[in-house]
Amino acid sequence: MRLVVMGVEASGKSTVGREVAALTGWPFLDGDDFHSGEAREKMTHGQALTDADRAPWLARLRAELEARPDAVLACSALRRVYRNTLRAEGTHFLFLNVPEGLLRERVAARTGHYAGAALLPSQLATLEPPAPDEPDVVTLDVTAADTPAGLARRALSALGVAHA
Repeated sequence: MRLVVMGVEASGKSTVGREVAALTGWPFLDGDDFHSGEAREKMTHGQALTDADRAPWLARLRAELEARPDAVLACSALRRVYRNTLRAEGTHFLFLNVPEGLLRERVAARTGHYAGAALLPSQLATLEPPAPDEPDVVTLDVTAADTPAGLARRALSALGVAHA
């Protein structure tokens, strides 16, 4: 299975994705590692990426997914059209639905990441939550009490995937 862990910045995509990878033995890919230098520079300065900025990035991510029968990818996949680009055969999505207040707390506490607090409003505005006619998406509502390991186990259970 190919699993895309999605959500806005600070939703826990990379952290939960690594937990899922550890439980399944699947390789983990962080979408942030595939951004161009120009895209990183824009985000460092609080500038939201455009669809034109994202198109080559999404194409690279799709190719990375297609190159592996099993993988976990942390990727915002904020809009349905982005998810459609990533929908290689056997791909499922895990949407980490985090309350805005908790996102703001996490962004404020985060250090060493190029995507700062200035990007959160644009990410929230861009987000198209998965629709009921996207059956390949599992939504997990996240609270401050949830742990990454607990979220990973819940996700795999909801997807019907056996794990360690």
